[in-house]
Amino acid sequence: MRSAGLLAGAAVVALTVGACASAPGPVPGVGASPSTSTSASGVASASAATPSASVPRGTPGAAYLDVAYASDDSVSHRLDLYLPTTPGPSATVLFLHGGSWAIGRKTMLGGYGALRDALLARGYAVASAEFRPSTSARFPAQLDDVKAAIRFLRANAGGLTLKPDTLVLAGDSSGAHLAQLAALTGDDPAWEGTVGTTGASTKASAVVSFYGVSDLTRLTSDQDAAGCQFDAATTGVLITLLGGDPAGAAREEALRASPVSHAGGARTPMLLLHGTKDCLVPAAQSQRMADALRAAGTPAQLELLPAGHDDGAFYTDQVLRGLVLPFLDRTLG
Repeated sequence: MRSAGLLAGAAVVALTVGACASAPGPVPGVGASPSTSTSASGVASASAATPSASVPRGTPGAAYLDVAYASDDSVSHRLDLYLPTTPGPSATVLFLHGGSWAIGRKTMLGGYGALRDALLARGYAVASAEFRPSTSARFPAQLDDVKAAIRFLRANAGGLTLKPDTLVLAGDSSGAHLAQLAALTGDDPAWEGTVGTTGASTKASAVVSFYGVSDLTRLTSDQDAAGCQFDAATTGVLITLLGGDPAGAAREEALRASPVSHAGGARTPMLLLHGTKDCLVPAAQSQRMADALRAAGTPAQLELLPAGHDDGAFYTDQVLRGLVLPFLDRTLG
């Protein structure tokens, strides 16, 4: 796998992940027709949590690509949905890609494809969503979009043959940050936004976090402690996301946007996977998150691997079938 770079203003975005070069594994039903229904441009206005007539009917083994999860024409408000070959209803895993909150795509290539295939083989449905990049919309726009995707899947669970009460959030790097934060603020009116369908629950059943960002206020100091030299680039990434320096004018926003600040929120069990050789997002981030969750009485499983950021080691059978699937099976019952 490879990491991609991006120029964000004058800073080089080094906190990247997810643009994996290798091809995905075979997915039954990729030719299934996606939904292409759109309406007015811009952020969608709120609507009731009722099924959408434009959503395809769930067919075992099918893949629905570029489905609109908000009633607008934004390419950032699309998701792909892969259904297992076993008849539903199925528990769903919603995956959020990394890429410094600024780049990356929902296409599940490379290691993402291995994760998708392992989940499908176990009978889980897998969704992967786009969200607005920080280069065009500041935080919390990305979280608002994730909440909209969750509500869309829940509101249309019947037609898509999904279990409405069993939805897992997963992600890597900055996508894992969004997965953690969305889970910990599930159904919190202050964090729901107004994108797409409203009214459906945004609570998550569990989180699987691959080398995630959990504490925006200490990311650069964690890099320093790990002997890494990304301070300027990391600060540039966070300024683009938050609209200010997390060590200065935007410190309160950085605290607010940090999942570790919400560890006492929704009690969502988490599996935190991290590499001890990670310089971009040091393992101290997941360690701090695990400690905060446990202190709040929330189950947290921390697994440290001798690996770097966006490392292929996270997408091996040993990890996917030895750690991820058992965690989900045990947590979801």
